[in-house]
Amino acid sequence: MSVGTLKNILAGIAFVLIQVLLFQHLSIFGATPDLLLIYLLWLALKYDRLHLVLIAAGLGLFQDALYDLWGLHMFSKTLLCFLIYRLISGYSEARLLLWQVFLSIIGAALIHNLIFLGLSSFIDAYTAAFNPIIFSLLGSLYTAVAGTILFVFKGR
Repeated sequence: MSVGTLKNILAGIAFVLIQVLLFQHLSIFGATPDLLLIYLLWLALKYDRLHLVLIAAGLGLFQDALYDLWGLHMFSKTLLCFLIYRLISGYSEARLLLWQVFLSIIGAALIHNLIFLGLSSFIDAYTAAFNPIIFSLLGSLYTAVAGTILFVFKGR
């Protein structure tokens, strides 16, 4: 494992911790942004598919451990990274506009949330006080807005 990969994994752990410690308290109608998803989309520009899927699985498992949802985040993030890798990696050479970044993130977040909802419906992870429409639509919108803001502040 290279030093750059280790730094990216540690940054991913930091994103998960920031999400758990800070952004869980900044919910809008129960929806929170998924910072790890934004980070994984950014890593798709840097790594090949195998490395990205392995990093997504490890960081997703860490996120599952903190939320006590063993396997849901890991499977949904791994499957999402596998499915949309070719689309996202094609953006590595292009300079994207804000609306393109927003649409890419909201599309990926919708796919991720639908995978997550499908998995959670099989195991009844969210049985009480959970609205799937708010989770999928508002959570995706919140993630896309947060990702676009991070894109603006990070720059190229």
